[in-house]
Amino acid sequence: MSKNKVVIGENFCFSFKSGSIGTKKDARQYFDSHKHTIEDWWVQTSKVPIFIDTNFLLNAYSLPKSQRALFVNFVRLNKERIYITDQVDEEYQRKRPNFIKNYINSLQTIFKDLASFQKAIDVTKHCEDLVIRLENLKKRPIVQNDYNIHLGNIEDAIRRINEWKLATKTPCTALYRDVESCLSQFYEQIKSEQENILDDDDIVDAVSQCKFCGNISQTEKKFLYDLYQFCADEREEMKMRNDQIDLQMYVFPGFGDLPKKEEHKQREGDFLHYHEMLKQISILKKDVIFLTSDVKKGDNSTDKLEPFDHYICNCFYLTKHVYYLVDAKSLPLASQQSPVIDTDSDEDEDTAIGNEDLPIANEEGTKVEKKRGYFKDLTENIFLDELTTCINWANEYGDKYVSKDYFIYGILGHKRYEFAKSREMLQKLMEDGKLQIKKNEEDKECLSIIG
Repeated sequence: MSKNKVVIGENFCFSFKSGSIGTKKDARQYFDSHKHTIEDWWVQTSKVPIFIDTNFLLNAYSLPKSQRALFVNFVRLNKERIYITDQVDEEYQRKRPNFIKNYINSLQTIFKDLASFQKAIDVTKHCEDLVIRLENLKKRPIVQNDYNIHLGNIEDAIRRINEWKLATKTPCTALYRDVESCLSQFYEQIKSEQENILDDDDIVDAVSQCKFCGNISQTEKKFLYDLYQFCADEREEMKMRNDQIDLQMYVFPGFGDLPKKEEHKQREGDFLHYHEMLKQISILKKDVIFLTSDVKKGDNSTDKLEPFDHYICNCFYLTKHVYYLVDAKSLPLASQQSPVIDTDSDEDEDTAIGNEDLPIANEEGTKVEKKRGYFKDLTENIFLDELTTCINWANEYGDKYVSKDYFIYGILGHKRYEFAKSREMLQKLMEDGKLQIKKNEEDKECLSIIG
């Protein structure tokens, strides 16, 4: 089918029921039998087309610098098979300036915090408060992302204050000098960087070289807006029936955004994107990957991280092909578990960039408590699986190695595995002969799996 003949309309659109029961059976069989063809979709030699959502692009602005380089390389080296719909392009362009602005604001907030520590001459009067603030500073995503080399210095400052509280014999001036010494290098680095605007030329350049699906016509867009409302009305009608209809059969792309109407935001974004993707699949005549951060949104996939059966059937009925979902959070490109971003809102970048203080510390006497349930349990299998994935991506798109500190702080730390537990697991695996550390030409301690 030529590009000019693929028109979104009554004969090419989403439907809760597409074809016959035989069509549904054929679509499911096709979907299951072709899964193996997309297993290595992420390697450079793969020819599988990739569609990405807006969150995948915007989350790049909250990636650590090292991971951001992986993201840029991944996009740049796969530009000939990465497709960006007009809906994603519009959302990305609209949201991008705010993400840049909020990164800068986050940096300036860190600078103000460090400056206040530098001015706290009478540390003794405020030592409890300083410990809490240093604990919160240490947990800021931006510190863990781009300034994790200073985490040890922050911990040293906390330790020094706690030691002073126990001894209470050291002169106050000595305590102040010790704390200042621990934080001075971090302070000077932030001071020199916080005035510089975040340069995202690398991201924009890589994205701009991808394949753009082009605009859909105003006639097509009007049809889709009407169809979206029709789907919402039909689902509501089914909901009112008393014969126990399975409402999962009446989920549709963008269903989770229905409440946005009351907020005067666009509800139909995902619905438009879905149709643009199907239109391109019909043109390409290929199965594709949809790389998204919205797999758990409720209107995108089942608990098996697959499209709903009626989505699979609809796509197969219209194009004779299917799409497979990949959770963007499963990639080392997005290891910090970024939140799903409301791409129609301008009020959520603080959360996405990590500008907020996590409530992981509070004062109860002289005790600093960690937020319950914040950290996840780390097992040997999880450690090795994460490291294997990280090494594979580093070999494909990075510097061909994974340093110890990058893996513990930049990967596991952002997935909420506690630093101390990660270091303990690393030591255990080395003692068991399953891991080894070697220094590379840059004198960095790099991890490798034995056997």
